[in-house]
Amino acid sequence: MSARGETLVEVVVALLLLTVGALALAAGIGEAGRSRSVAVASTLALAGAEGWLETWRVGPERGVASGVDSLVLGSWHGRLEWTTGVPGPCLESARVTVASVRGRNAEAALSSRRYLAAGADCGP
Repeated sequence: MSARGETLVEVVVALLLLTVGALALAAGIGEAGRSRSVAVASTLALAGAEGWLETWRVGPERGVASGVDSLVLGSWHGRLEWTTGVPGPCLESARVTVASVRGRNAEAALSSRRYLAAGADCGP
């Protein structure tokens, strides 16, 4: 530093450091926005899968079956794939997978089993 103040080199170095810091901050903000979008899409996919399983648990027997449905939750669109099976007497299983169909890589997969009370071998 000279007696008259900062030199031009010092000012340029300071501006360069401030620019690098501002660019790093901007990149972090952009990444946070993308992460939030993926988190929201994952949450909606999980909610769709849980909703389907809850409906299946209280519904009628399906036996061995599978299907594909579209799922819309607000502005989010997903593809719901499900399969059911009978792994044993008085027992039915289901697996559901939900994936977003618009650009965000979000997926949820859940499975469940339920015991059937009706039928000759399933108790009273």
